[in-house]
Amino acid sequence: MKRINNLYQNICDINNIEFCFNEVCKNTKNKNKVERFKNFKCINITNIYNTLVNKRYVPGKCNIFYIYEPKKRRIVSQNMFDKTVNHLISRFILYPALLPCLVDGNCASRIGKGTKYALELCHKYYHNLSKTGKPFYILKCDIKSYFATINHEKLKEKLLRKIKDRDSLEIIFKLIDYDDEGLSIGFMSSQILGIFYLNDFDHYIKEELRIKKYVRYQDDFLLFHEDKEYLKECLVKIRKYLSEEDLVLNRKTRIFKNTNNFIFLGRNKYGNYAKYRQINRKLKKRKYLYESDKISLSSYVSSFICLNYYKKNLNQVIKEK
Repeated sequence: MKRINNLYQNICDINNIEFCFNEVCKNTKNKNKVERFKNFKCINITNIYNTLVNKRYVPGKCNIFYIYEPKKRRIVSQNMFDKTVNHLISRFILYPALLPCLVDGNCASRIGKGTKYALELCHKYYHNLSKTGKPFYILKCDIKSYFATINHEKLKEKLLRKIKDRDSLEIIFKLIDYDDEGLSIGFMSSQILGIFYLNDFDHYIKEELRIKKYVRYQDDFLLFHEDKEYLKECLVKIRKYLSEEDLVLNRKTRIFKNTNNFIFLGRNKYGNYAKYRQINRKLKKRKYLYESDKISLSSYVSSFICLNYYKKNLNQVIKEK
């Protein structure tokens, strides 16, 4: 694929800067920070423009904290200025350069895809194989501490094969090298770089191992096949391939028979939430969106009724299925 050039000029466009400015303000939960940033909108946009045009951008100090639900994660939170620049780099450099080369089964952080699309693909493959009436198997893999173990130098090598623009590469490399622990969870750029890092691996699965029914959501991925022994061979080759990328599969990796219940993105094979805590987290998020006037009362009530139904009838629904 031809390397893409002349991308840096996209982030020096005032209209693009204002678009990302508004996007960051809309999606930031700390409303005090948002109001302070919006009070000096023209000054902040001008400062971002001048910084980028003069190629003087250096990532500022971030706030680092940990979350423990659903598991312990290290989160790096940028200030509003840096968030806006990060969104600019992601939307107007990384998206046009990297998204066209991704396979369809790579579902995370992409417009028109996401969790819903990944689950739809999973269910589609499951039901298509079920129609044959023959047993089949699912290899479920999960990479240990994915974002924290991404190798900076290997990622840069991959980017050099896709992007020709030196100014764009320089500013992307500054974001990559900001954190010594892989890619920073909390950066928008980390999401697109995370799905791109295993792009060669996706093509290896589809083209070398010839697994047609394949779906990946960041570090979680599924391979569907009728032959269990072949999936065992694939698992050996996958471990070897990932070791060359400095990645390791965790202990949740295993092969399931189609009659077994497996969990993917928090849902079981029937599409139901697998754990109460995931339903509680969804309810909490919908409540926050309603209280922030981002969704209507009817939308919140509908979600509340639906999620509480699954919460109260989770075990019964699974048994009935």
